[in-house]
Amino acid sequence: MKKEEKLKKFLLEIPEEIWEKWKLTVPRSISLNKALIELLKKEGKK
Repeated sequence: MKKEEKLKKFLLEIPEEIWEKWKLTVPRSISLNKALIELLKKEGKK
């Protein structure tokens, strides 16, 4: 990440069943945080 990049931090409240199903779709080589950022980027382009 760039040093001057601003970050938005927040606490998510997601039903455990939904979180667990999504988490299983993320390869272990990618952090859940990074996978969530990529998902948000994709959704933002729609």
